[in-house]
Amino acid sequence: MAAFSGIAGSVTASTGGTVLVAGISEWTLDMSMSTVETTAFGETWDTKVPSVRTATGSFSGNREQADAGATALMNSFLGGSAVILRLYENATKYFLIGTAYFTSYSPTVSVKGKGELSYNFDVSGPVTYV
Repeated sequence: MAAFSGIAGSVTASTGGTVLVAGISEWTLDMSMSTVETTAFGETWDTKVPSVRTATGSFSGNREQADAGATALMNSFLGGSAVILRLYENATKYFLIGTAYFTSYSPTVSVKGKGELSYNFDVSGPVTYV
């Protein structure tokens, strides 16, 4: 598989209508799967079967106060409501997260820097790659 640039990456969110979250420059999606041990007496190697999967993630970038997407996500965090996220790798390929809950929302302002914003989220349910 050929390497690709992240320049076309983006994040969209749906809290009633789908909006691009402006200013985002980085996103991460961490997926994992648990296994269940099925080793029986007499076996010399552990045996396992797949079990539940889980995912968490984050995204961050420039804080844009007038952005409708950032405002919708802030309100979602403050209200404790779920959002639908799309984490784009390029213009057509993305991870679809049907239900995400924000676990942290961190705006940052520095006297010698720019306003920044970061979000962390937990996924409830499946993640699909489109």
